[in-house]
Amino acid sequence: MSALFYFIFVVFLISVIFLKFLRMRRYFFKFGELSSFAKNEIDKGPIVHNYTEIYERFFSLLKYKPIKIVEIGIDKGNSLNLWKAYFPLAKIYAIDIIDASYLDSRRVKTFVADQANREQLNSFIREFGNAYDIIIDDGGHTMNQQQISLGFLFKYVKPGGYYIIEDVHTSFPKFCSGYGVAKGGENSTFKMINNFYENGTFISKYLRDDEIDYLNNNISYINLYVRNNKRHSMASIIKKKEKSV
Repeated sequence: MSALFYFIFVVFLISVIFLKFLRMRRYFFKFGELSSFAKNEIDKGPIVHNYTEIYERFFSLLKYKPIKIVEIGIDKGNSLNLWKAYFPLAKIYAIDIIDASYLDSRRVKTFVADQANREQLNSFIREFGNAYDIIIDDGGHTMNQQQISLGFLFKYVKPGGYYIIEDVHTSFPKFCSGYGVAKGGENSTFKMINNFYENGTFISKYLRDDEIDYLNNNISYINLYVRNNKRHSMASIIKKKEKSV
């Protein structure tokens, strides 16, 4: 009798685990959901840059985890709503030079800072901590802003996490002018990324030596995605090593 009861219990337990697995599998492999949440309200969605299609391939396994996200650049807050919808357990932090505290909620916190000012970025870290799973730079897109933010904030990405620079195409004045690209493009963010590819090191007039060393030693890989559209939309996904040096 006890053996039969044990057998039934094991079968029941396996069935429950299997059903939970099927349910989680359905969630994990439901690609296209992030883009559907973006609708036509966010330029990172299908209507403009379509970065969401790319992001979902990296973010899907984090969907139901209690992660921490930072986004630089708030505008009307549509991106914050996107992350709230896609990551139901995430805490979301946002940085902008304009106060957007009216968007604050239990899961969303905003902070006023200039992304090119290390002292102000450090104030954000002091208030909200570190170990972020994802940091997304969708801020001002100028060369100094993109590179200073990367150099300062990358150390606060969680090991194995992601740092994303959106709109790297601002490195090319023929596509987007007015973003501080010097003649010849030597100071451009694209040039900085490409130099890492060619020579294994970052070269940037905006980065400190300690920041360059940290990037060189702690980046696992860099992906640069280029859309075949009118804007030549570019986003760089930088993954941090599982163990920081």
